[in-house]
Amino acid sequence: MYLAWSHRVKARQHGVVLTVVMVIMVMGGAAALVSSLSTSALESARQKTTAAALAQAKEALISYAITYGDTHPGEVHGYLPCPDTDASNGEGSSKLSCGSKNTSVVGRLPWRSLGLAPLRDGNGECLWYAVSGTYKNNSKTDLMNWDNAGLFEVMASDGAGYLAGSTADSRAVAVIFAPNTILGGQSRSSTGSASICGGNYTASNYLDNDTVHSIDNSSPDVTNPDAVSRFIAGLIKNASGNVIVNDRVIFITRDDIFNAIMRRADFVDPARNPLRLMTQKAAECIADYGRHNAAGPSDKRLPWAGRLSPTTGYLTDCSYRDGTSSTRLTYGRLPYRVDGSRSGSNNTITRTRCDGTNSYYQLKSDGANCPSVTDWNKYYPWWTNWKDHVFYSLAYSYRPAVANSPPTSCDTCLTVNGVGPYAAIVTFAGRKLSSQTRTVSADRRDFINYLEGANFITSLPSNTSGDDNYQSGVATDSFNDVLYCINPDLTVTPC
Repeated sequence: MYLAWSHRVKARQHGVVLTVVMVIMVMGGAAALVSSLSTSALESARQKTTAAALAQAKEALISYAITYGDTHPGEVHGYLPCPDTDASNGEGSSKLSCGSKNTSVVGRLPWRSLGLAPLRDGNGECLWYAVSGTYKNNSKTDLMNWDNAGLFEVMASDGAGYLAGSTADSRAVAVIFAPNTILGGQSRSSTGSASICGGNYTASNYLDNDTVHSIDNSSPDVTNPDAVSRFIAGLIKNASGNVIVNDRVIFITRDDIFNAIMRRADFVDPARNPLRLMTQKAAECIADYGRHNAAGPSDKRLPWAGRLSPTTGYLTDCSYRDGTSSTRLTYGRLPYRVDGSRSGSNNTITRTRCDGTNSYYQLKSDGANCPSVTDWNKYYPWWTNWKDHVFYSLAYSYRPAVANSPPTSCDTCLTVNGVGPYAAIVTFAGRKLSSQTRTVSADRRDFINYLEGANFITSLPSNTSGDDNYQSGVATDSFNDVLYCINPDLTVTPC
């Protein structure tokens, strides 16, 4: 009996032990599961924080660009701020000037200049930011308009796929970085210059070097004007399995900026659109030239057209000159220099010199030119940044030839959609169409990349007839030119 009782006791003990072991295993598994879920939830929360910070930074930068002309009198919209590269203007504030013209720059996001609190990623690091040299606000590029290409290609984690920049038109104009956790070789110890964000201003301590694909996020080309730089996004490991890139990235394209500008209330309203008003005021300036010829009110001769494709100094105002003795065009770009026309019309307005030459400037915004035009100084910044979009057609009867008597009627004048006559026409070429390219200077010197329909005259630049018929109408996928006509009495009307 004792033996039977003993076996029963031992069996119970084994059962208890087995039960205890099972309970321990279940509890251990549950703890591991809870720990795993907690880690996953924590990482998810960090990623959400990072994504929200990046999105807020992108929104603030676009807002800065589309209101730049509002907050900087005498400027146009589109510019982005310099980064904060050394706290020399105060931590979180944009550097007042960052490199030479058309060179790109990387630094910390200038959160203070954007009206923000410090933006941090999910690991507590403040955001970084690179701006294309063609969009930074100082030193400025020559022309700020919707044809400006960005200088950044953003690559996918395989180093081959493009997130931005597979073509020049799709390159990014700015890139925003969340540095994430520190990697080997980086040091984020404080140097005392960033008391709020902490750490230091050495980009390589925050932005990572992808040695697998030879792309260094911390080192864009900041020396050579118009140089294209590459960045990479995603989690990247080397052959040893070590993480070498963990930067989170978001970027801004030129379409992000200019699509937003075109949605502004003033751009949507044709009566307030700065580009339309600039074109109208420019036409009024050209018409004003005809009111100041030496022969008096009966002499309404206008200046020759400017060159379509100036070979030197193309981006400067002074290169937009009218005809010379060997090249006198009735069609071209809007003339800034009118000294070649002056001898043919004896124009009386005294104009200042430019570049040390005895030249005369009808469009110069100095108070002496366009004296009958209200607010030309207000729209001059738009012209000087968008001048490659503005074209000018001159009627033969209004040409400034010495042998040409002052016109009394439009014997040989212009028409629009078969209606007229007109002494001259000023045309604004709209946003480029799918068939047009305006990437490099050569593209922007070629009028085929700007004008459509009857406004593209195949006989140019040799055309001198001054009796052409032009086209106007609502914007479509194949036509978007906007025309203002100078009437025989030198008044200006949309046409």
